[in-house]
Amino acid sequence: MKKVLLLSVIGGVFALASCGGGPSAEEKAAAEQLKQDSIKAAEQMKLDEMAAVAAEAAAAAYEDAEEATEEVVEEVEEAVSDVKEGKLDVKGGGDSPKKTGTKLDVKGGGDSPKKTGTKLDVKGGGK
Repeated sequence: MKKVLLLSVIGGVFALASCGGGPSAEEKAAAEQLKQDSIKAAEQMKLDEMAAVAAEAAAAAYEDAEEATEEVVEEVEEAVSDVKEGKLDVKGGGDSPKKTGTKLDVKGGGDSPKKTGTKLDVKGGGK
């Protein structure tokens, strides 16, 4: 009976020792570090994606600004050409309004000055 009891006790000790009672402190620390690294990687991917979208938007805005600048330059060059050729009277006439914006309406005329937003009738029809 002593031998059976002794074998039972020895078997119980081996069973408890083999289970280990859970992960060690090092294993827990490694798992936590892996979790933190995964979170940081996900956040970095999100930031990179947002930066790419912002860069695309900035590039599109830059292209739009360049196109608008080219259009304005062409309009100004055309107006200067018209003034040099005498097709455009820039002296104004009588009651014509002064410059109220940055865009010129060079087709105006008629009985009253044409005001549309920031445009200016430089021929001045007067009243």
